[in-house]
Amino acid sequence: MNLWLKSVRNLVKTKEWWKILRTKLQGHYQYYGVSGNMPSISKYYSITVRLVHKWLNRRSQKKRMSWSKLNEYLSCYPLPKPSIKHNLYTLSHVK
Repeated sequence: MNLWLKSVRNLVKTKEWWKILRTKLQGHYQYYGVSGNMPSISKYYSITVRLVHKWLNRRSQKKRMSWSKLNEYLSCYPLPKPSIKHNLYTLSHVK
């Protein structure tokens, strides 16, 4: 995720790569969202948010994006929250 965010930060506008970021997170949750793995996918989500903050702040010499501004942005354009998608104990999908 770090390398992808670093490579895309200046190539396209944030609105364009934000959609891809959402899809990447959803795919990660679909693959790793199995029962008992909630701590790991929650940690992945929090690391991703920190990396987004880091690379948004390294785009140019403009003012830095504070955490409060990032939280405002996330309230308008939320990223998918981690969730368990597959229950291994009953071998069923969680809806």
